[in-house]
Amino acid sequence: ISNLSQEHKTCGMIVIEEGKFKKRDYRTFKIKEVEGTDDYASMREAIGRRLDHLSDEEGSYSRIPDLILLDGGRSHVSVIRELIRDRGLDIAVFGMVKDEHHKTRSLCDDECDISIAREQDLFRFIYGIQEEVHRYSVKRMTDAKRKTIKTSVLTKIKGIGPAKAKALYERFDSLSDIQNASREDFISRGFSERDADAICEYFASSKEQTEEL
Repeated sequence: ISNLSQEHKTCGMIVIEEGKFKKRDYRTFKIKEVEGTDDYASMREAIGRRLDHLSDEEGSYSRIPDLILLDGGRSHVSVIRELIRDRGLDIAVFGMVKDEHHKTRSLCDDECDISIAREQDLFRFIYGIQEEVHRYSVKRMTDAKRKTIKTSVLTKIKGIGPAKAKALYERFDSLSDIQNASREDFISRGFSERDADAICEYFASSKEQTEEL
């Protein structure tokens, strides 16, 4: 679970099949129902939505997982095992526990820790899983936040809402290109004269304020 802000709570899920990362099946679940930073409820929501796909007629998500590994401890395991029991499923669930230095320490069920320190092959495998899901989750969360920040700049312009902001990014290569575009550039890309004037006036005003500072 990644919490960058109240608006950007996500759960990253990676998939391993026959010992190899299956990147085309990676998914990010945007947490929609949970208020605040409740990791347990967020993880329950995400995995519940993953399990909803068991009813699909085809696709890799229509298959029951052999094992679910959670980036968390006993409490996380307890919450997800309850979810699985409520759905009448039988799926093994274990947590991947980290130490105070945020490094892999052990596996756990909902009652006790299971040391893997002396099992070097297993330890490296679990460590690799934790690093991969962390990398994937943080990247997707950061990309979503960056996109929102970029869009929010444009929606400050009179008459430009989220749909038009998205269209601007689709028709120009970058925010810099939008800032430096002429009135004619906007019109030639399908924007109205009113929108073109509003965009040019906004960035001209912003530039003047910056120069004054």
